Amino acid sequence: MRMLELSRYLFLIGALPFIVLGLAHAAATPQTPAHSRGLSPRDPAVRDAMARDSVLLTRRTTLWLAWVGFNLSHSLGAILFGAVVVLIGRSSASFEAQAGVFLPLTVLVSATYLVLALRYWFRTPIIGISLASVCFSVSWVLFARAG
Repeated sequence: MRMLELSRYLFLIGALPFIVLGLAHAAATPQTPAHSRGLSPRDPAVRDAMARDSVLLTRRTTLWLAWVGFNLSHSLGAILFGAVVVLIGRSSASFEAQAGVFLPLTVLVSATYLVLALRYWFRTPIIGISLASVCFSVSWVLFARAG
């Protein structure tokens, strides 16, 4: 297998954790305080308090609505990042034309997500993002060696 092909395949594999984790994150986001899901606070009293209280910036939204919106927009960002990677890596020609810009960007973005995961999240996203970061980094090295 040519080095550029292997680089492209690793680039595409790196997108998968972002797409899968983004979809899982959206699925785990509760829509209402009564609709308990994976990202719901364990204590029902906390859920109710979030639904009653607003953020300091504005009284127009509750903490609950902000929580749901933050989680869904975070999911969308991860899915979109993975989708862009897939679009760039969809063909050898597309990958070769754009990899010089997007490989360093994917390493930077995945490293940033990894720092956030290590600081704020839990084991599953840490593992997934670590795998993606390794794939993007090795892809970049292979691309640089092939060029």
